[in-house]
Amino acid sequence: MNKNKQIIGLENAKICFYLPTPPTLEANWSHTAPLAVQNLIKINGNHWRKILTIMAKIAVANTNWKRYRDELLLKQDESILIDSVQLNPNASVHIICGQLSAQKLNLNSALFKPITSDSSSSHVSKHTSQAIYLCPYLDYRQFPNQQIDILRAALTLPPLS
Repeated sequence: MNKNKQIIGLENAKICFYLPTPPTLEANWSHTAPLAVQNLIKINGNHWRKILTIMAKIAVANTNWKRYRDELLLKQDESILIDSVQLNPNASVHIICGQLSAQKLNLNSALFKPITSDSSSSHVSKHTSQAIYLCPYLDYRQFPNQQIDILRAALTLPPLS
């Protein structure tokens, strides 16, 4: 992890996830290591397994999210920006996870509209002119599979179910 920018993964990744707090990482941990995701989960436990699983479910082009998760930060095109005050200029898709991340980025909420008209089924919104998505924190209670599929549809990806 680049400690100055608090980025996990490739700085020029296409999709950037924004989270409020970092995982615990060993001093020699690298996202390029063959078992990087497995080691991150081993050190941080179930909470970060859930975060990485939801990230994989959102970003995978097909439906094999389990395999995708295991290589998420190594071979894929996603990164995580921690406690950021600005969007990653290299990313083309920005997924802001939770209110704390949105507040830190100081985004104008008036520029975001719900992705679906069914307000009871989605807490996911999109910027009116950019590929910036506001969503719940990456936890199954806040961001269940139904909402993941809504976001996937907005990203023009097939549903997982």
